[in-house]
Amino acid sequence: GSFSYHASGTATITNQWLESPDVILPADSPVTLQFWNWQEMENSSSGCYDGGLLEISINGGASWTQLPTNAMRTDPYDGPIATSFNNPLGGEDAWCGDPQDWLRSVVDLDLYAGETTRFRFRLATDSSAGREGWYIDDLAIQSCIAGNSPLFTDGFENGDVAAWTGSTP
Repeated sequence: GSFSYHASGTATITNQWLESPDVILPADSPVTLQFWNWQEMENSSSGCYDGGLLEISINGGASWTQLPTNAMRTDPYDGPIATSFNNPLGGEDAWCGDPQDWLRSVVDLDLYAGETTRFRFRLATDSSAGREGWYIDDLAIQSCIAGNSPLFTDGFENGDVAAWTGSTP
């Protein structure tokens, strides 16, 4: 976790994301995306106020589809993001551990086997309380064929904690 990607859980409205480059998934199933994550995001009794989710694109990022809870082999989403307080992802299922210690997440990608894909981790916050945020580390694509394909190969493990990009409305 010393050299991981981080999105801040601010007390202002934000829409932050971390997008992978193109990744050609192995054609053989099973194929999974695996990563470690740590969360401290504002939750609610019925879901999330601030929340993070995972999306996939099969058209170079022109459009995105949220990977649903049933694709999560481990660590399913915690519930829907509240539609109050103007969270840009209001109504979407999301993670919002408050806190959740480092946990290895495994996502089933069998539906996309053989496709050229991109992945996008998104954290959206509302106008209420802030928290530490979300850390993502050690992302990998794995299948039953030999090899392991890292998503981010720019050496971020040897540098500082990287900031996500994003926008505020």
